[in-house]
Amino acid sequence: MTYKIPQLIPTIGEEELNYLKEVINNKWITEGPFTQKVLEHVKKTTGARYALLTNNGSLGLFLSLLGMGISKGDEVIIPDFTFNASASSVVFAGGKPVFADVNDHDYHISQNHLESLITSKTKAIMPVHIYGQSADMDPIISLAKKYNLMVIEDAAQGYGVFYKDRHVGTLGDVGIISFFADKTVTMGEGAVILTNNEEIYKKITLLRNQGRENSGSFIHPALGLNFRVTDLQCAVGLAQMEKYPRILESKIENLTVYKHFLNGNSNIQFMRELEYCNYVPFRCSMKVRNRDGLSRYLTEQGIQTRNYFYPLHRQPCFSELGYQSGDFPVTNKISEDGLMLPIYPGIEREAIEYICDNVLQYYSKR
Repeated sequence: MTYKIPQLIPTIGEEELNYLKEVINNKWITEGPFTQKVLEHVKKTTGARYALLTNNGSLGLFLSLLGMGISKGDEVIIPDFTFNASASSVVFAGGKPVFADVNDHDYHISQNHLESLITSKTKAIMPVHIYGQSADMDPIISLAKKYNLMVIEDAAQGYGVFYKDRHVGTLGDVGIISFFADKTVTMGEGAVILTNNEEIYKKITLLRNQGRENSGSFIHPALGLNFRVTDLQCAVGLAQMEKYPRILESKIENLTVYKHFLNGNSNIQFMRELEYCNYVPFRCSMKVRNRDGLSRYLTEQGIQTRNYFYPLHRQPCFSELGYQSGDFPVTNKISEDGLMLPIYPGIEREAIEYICDNVLQYYSKR
């Protein structure tokens, strides 16, 4: 179906094209000068001591878990409300995902029963920074220290998000940020692994580059595979990072328009903005009454919507873990009510007003 207003249009243009032309003219299309520029930009932005680029966020999590030493039988606690890759990466690393319910107001991992999930097999906690805000990291890190656990941050949606003046992905032992096409900053595909731990950094360096520190060498001190990116991707990524302030400003402005028209409607509840972090809106994220009906109505008007994540404990691929739906009441409710509307830079104000008019018309008809 062709939508009048799609969910996403990437913010790419002349800046990306100019850098891509430079790569082609240089004839260095594998990891090269632009890769180094992206890594320098990321380290400067996040404050991470070490940064490693890889193919995508899912593989970033997988490599990070291997770098942390996660292996067969190890348990990793994960919020039930997140993208499937958070849990599947644990399985592919040999571990077992253990799901935790989340908070109703911010969709992040709940502190209420986190400690009760820790067993003798627990090796790590994986907080996920959802929809452009940070999980409350201080209690998580304190709990991890109490039980000698590692912390891996899934900050796939977290570029530019700071928790108490520290960039997400740098507070735990290791973290990842995704540069997939729908992220605030994109390389099409790609991700960066962040850590301040030299041992983890060295291990992942070998894992992502076929067991060697530098390409071109035919001596492999360890086993590894090719999880590298290209300078073509990094040309796009660098242009994106340089225009990030404009992207953020536009997203915030677009969210403000939505709130101007929809705030106060009893059928709609916007994602709460948290006091301990800044907000880099991923989409216009809301919980709404009769979500499926509203979504169908908007689709009929040519507006593409997106539902919230489907609970991990209900995913068919994790059915063998034996969870009961009643164990995760908050995640279930959020997943049933959650709806996201387009907020990408370049969407016209008139388009947002058209969306809001149709949302209000739907509820007035009901």
